[in-house]
Amino acid sequence: MADRRRLSPEDRRNELLALGAEVFGQRPYDEVRIDEIAERAGVSRALMYHYFPDKRAFFAAVVRAEGERLFEATNTPPRPDLSLFEQLRAGVMAYLDYDEAHPHGAWAAYMGMGRSDPVLRGIDEMDNDRQANRIIGRVTESLGGPLDAGVERDLRVVVYGWLAFTFEMCRQRIVDPSIDAGAVADACSHALLDALARIPTLPALPIRE
Repeated sequence: MADRRRLSPEDRRNELLALGAEVFGQRPYDEVRIDEIAERAGVSRALMYHYFPDKRAFFAAVVRAEGERLFEATNTPPRPDLSLFEQLRAGVMAYLDYDEAHPHGAWAAYMGMGRSDPVLRGIDEMDNDRQANRIIGRVTESLGGPLDAGVERDLRVVVYGWLAFTFEMCRQRIVDPSIDAGAVADACSHALLDALARIPTLPALPIRE
């Protein structure tokens, strides 16, 4: 308990979020109690509510924190020496590696996706926007410059659809870890390149596997 009292407010909050990711990743939302989180963290109920006003706010904070960690984990630097396929595959593999290293946190984040709660929808949309912008930026770089507004619109539609496909592929591997990660990364990378090739307004990509 003495060690816990010496935690800074930021470290305390991060500890509670990590514990929340573990608990929400193991049990349905409705079965988790704020009091339980406080007890497991060794803090008072009042302190728990100091950081998070209710369970909904706590869960939203957990989902947001996991989204931040996942975004950073998949932020692979641009590699001009690699083909677009290789860069896509590296990004998907980073996603899968994160899920494997943090299965409970990843599952808690997946639980937040697609929920009717407007706060969670907002988190989901923000994460999608960031991922989509990063991919669109890489595609634009590989084509050598800015795209016409109409072309970028068509590209964005395809990228958002691909993100939904990729999220589900990665979620399935959390459900069944025996699924080969390399096969998932290959399938996802090929799926995006195939979809991009079917955008009539998009110039041909310099694809090299």
